Amino acid sequence: MKTMILLAALLAILGRSALAADAVPTPVLIWPNGAPGDTGSSNEDKPALYIYLPDPAKATGAAMLVVPGGGFQTRVSDHEGTLIAAWLRDRGIAAFVLRYRIQPIGKTADSVADGQQAMRYIRAHADEFKISATRLGAIGFSAGSELLNALVLTPSAGKADATQPVDRMSAQPNFLVLSYGSSNTPAQTASSTFPPTFMFCTAEDTGHINGMLSLYTNLLHARVPVEAHFFVNGEHGVGFAQGDPVLGQWPDLMLNWIRAGGYLSDQPRVAIKGIANLDGEPLPRGVVVLTPMDAAGAPPIAAYVFNTGPVRGEFNVAQNKGPIAGRYLVEIHQYATRWVSNSQEPFIVAINQKMRNGLSDQDKQDWLSFARNRDLEPSIDAERVFKTAHPGDKDPIILEIKPGGDNQLKIDVFSKAG
Repeated sequence: MKTMILLAALLAILGRSALAADAVPTPVLIWPNGAPGDTGSSNEDKPALYIYLPDPAKATGAAMLVVPGGGFQTRVSDHEGTLIAAWLRDRGIAAFVLRYRIQPIGKTADSVADGQQAMRYIRAHADEFKISATRLGAIGFSAGSELLNALVLTPSAGKADATQPVDRMSAQPNFLVLSYGSSNTPAQTASSTFPPTFMFCTAEDTGHINGMLSLYTNLLHARVPVEAHFFVNGEHGVGFAQGDPVLGQWPDLMLNWIRAGGYLSDQPRVAIKGIANLDGEPLPRGVVVLTPMDAAGAPPIAAYVFNTGPVRGEFNVAQNKGPIAGRYLVEIHQYATRWVSNSQEPFIVAINQKMRNGLSDQDKQDWLSFARNRDLEPSIDAERVFKTAHPGDKDPIILEIKPGGDNQLKIDVFSKAG
């Protein structure tokens, strides 16, 4: 009896992680008492999760449900399942591959119910998996993407008074990745149900690109944060296209989006505001790049100096796009040596105001003269990057971002040695 208990415990542990590259974990059932409507005893009658947990040294606390495609009549568990999970695991994101019911064992509604139950199961065991229940995303491919689309359209917040912890959990993902599969969701529906969403497809995938384009447009109209990458070439069903020099870049684009969204860190973000000076004068045009030093999951920050406002050299980053507290390496990238925005050029501002009532002949002559006398020739032959305060300095520029409060930054760099 004791041997059987130890064996069961070992199988449970193996089912919750797959650190060996060639080991597929033992599936863990998500309906302990059987799925609703269950009529058979095969594996396909038993929805389950294949669990891939990252090395604790790499773990970010983020997690994703992985839903393979297959037209709801098969399930592409390898290149749209376990390979995806292993890729995410190796980058510090816990991954859970869903074994959902397919036709004719279950209907599409049963597949969606399996997805909802999987999300609840993962959240209910968040402490055990050492993940954050509020940074749980989902990624689907083809039919798996359509399953997730249906899942977010039928939100379930969980029942607060349920006796089982799983039933108290929400089934909604905190962020969503849709790969070559969606539906034409109306904008008014998207606004109330969709989390921040990342989309991938190819123009060659004619059976799916139009639906994704429609959803992308509706998400934009609903003001849902959405990023989409639609490549020219690529057949349906490429998965992560690992090894493809072109399509194989999309997983990294997705990871950048996840990181920039703050899903790889549980620390609160803060707003920043500052001034960038070059050789004692406001930076004409460029970007201030902040690279986190203390937390691998912290989002990198790009704060642009556009000089479209009254304060020269100013940059602003809102809290929802800002950094978390900690130390950051600083780089200043200079894009021009002179720049005045149309919104800050007095003559342009005045002439645009006059246009509302029509320009006189004198106005037209003045405008022509102004345009001909402007110096609009190139002012810089290459981007200039400043990583230290002065050329030749050994120490990089490091800024400390404080939690909460007011982060007013002033960054000075010089093109000549100090």
